[in-house]
Amino acid sequence: MEINSALASRIVQLLNERNWSVYRLAVESGIPYSTLSNIILLKGKSCTFSTLIDLCRGFHIELREFLNSPFFLLSNLDDNR
Repeated sequence: MEINSALASRIVQLLNERNWSVYRLAVESGIPYSTLSNIILLKGKSCTFSTLIDLCRGFHIELREFLNSPFFLLSNLDDNR
């Protein structure tokens, strides 16, 4: 799995766990809805570290919790980004 796909999958997973919409995450995180949509739909470039931090703040979780997912195991990530 490519890193952008892993990121999008993790966001969707957390949204589903919380029964949140993308709009709710946009409000909670301060990230524009269009940016979140582009990340989830794999339409944008890679996510910046500051955006990742804002995502964690929006979900009210630590970065380590966000990354603590099988999506981010090195064995599951494709080196051909």
